[in-house]
Amino acid sequence: MKQVKESVKSIHETLSVCLKNNLTFAAYRLPNQKHPVLIVQRKSEVEEIDNLSNITDLDGFLVAPFLQCTGNRMFVIKPDFKFEKEVPEENFEELLHLKYPAKTNSEVILPYEVTKDEYLVQIKKITSSIEKKEVQKVVLSRAKIVDKNLEGQIPELLSKLCAKFANAFIYVFNAGGKLWMGATPEPFALLKDNIFYTSSVAGTKENTEKYQKIENWGSKEKQEQQYVSDYIDSVLNSNHWENIKHRGPYVKKAGNLLHLRTDFSSVAGSMNGNLGHLIDSLHPTPAVCGFPKSRALEIIRSVEKHDREYYSGFLGPVGMDNPLTLFVNLRCMKIVGSQIVLYSGGGLTIDSNPVDEWYETEIKAGTLLSAIYDNK
Repeated sequence: MKQVKESVKSIHETLSVCLKNNLTFAAYRLPNQKHPVLIVQRKSEVEEIDNLSNITDLDGFLVAPFLQCTGNRMFVIKPDFKFEKEVPEENFEELLHLKYPAKTNSEVILPYEVTKDEYLVQIKKITSSIEKKEVQKVVLSRAKIVDKNLEGQIPELLSKLCAKFANAFIYVFNAGGKLWMGATPEPFALLKDNIFYTSSVAGTKENTEKYQKIENWGSKEKQEQQYVSDYIDSVLNSNHWENIKHRGPYVKKAGNLLHLRTDFSSVAGSMNGNLGHLIDSLHPTPAVCGFPKSRALEIIRSVEKHDREYYSGFLGPVGMDNPLTLFVNLRCMKIVGSQIVLYSGGGLTIDSNPVDEWYETEIKAGTLLSAIYDNK
């Protein structure tokens, strides 16, 4: 007697339903994996989190902002449903009938979008502070607004990003009226087999043969990367983590860009400090903020005219398969109706060239745009 296979649906089809029904969900694909994972929460409201002291007890998809505040809260999307590769018909039907109304805003408020001239003025103001030795590095960011309606295209775009950026963490999440998508190359925190891993990623060049060799990188990028490495090393030590190992710096490819990277690892043991406190202490690193951190934050708040929200925060799965696999939220965009807001930035040091810095943000914003406008 021939066995009848249970009818299944694809992640692509199920993601379309989640978007249409305004469900709270996260779809993601870990670096160098073949298939995305989709988790869906039954209820609409997410669980907000004040701190990560109990991070190893969390289960789901964690999303943290650049800075925790009333409008930008850290939260977890619960895995009431979890799918890989395919979705059983029974679950698909249940999601079809699970619907939540979209939040109605009388007026959509978009972040301020600086012009090139305004950005160059901001850079001049920051480099002046660097020249006065008030600070050594500041990461300046900007928002780029593009008129593009992605309705009905997000599942296909997710597939494109997965195909185009094999080494990146690809994600899309919808929660509390926030719809974000990204392809980030930067790991933040991984706990696996009782070993904690983090990375220092800073310094950017276009992917050319010349810059695939670290000896061809300039002092600006090497110093920028060193600030981040020194900071991570000091935080690990101050949190009493032991047996710290380093690998790097080395050149790491990220799509059409190259970065300098150093990897850190430390065995998680009973003598180490609290894991959640370590992550809270690490974020934001000089890779997305600057150095020294407190002064760099003051400058960012006074100079940037937009709210970073979840850009340069961190996100990823916690619990489930591994205790935590988190990434810095870079090469990302917020989807707002028929417009998208792309976020990008760069580290400013004493050797920064303002025009080059603007160009770098354009290249970074182009990471997602290259997939959005790819008709293949």
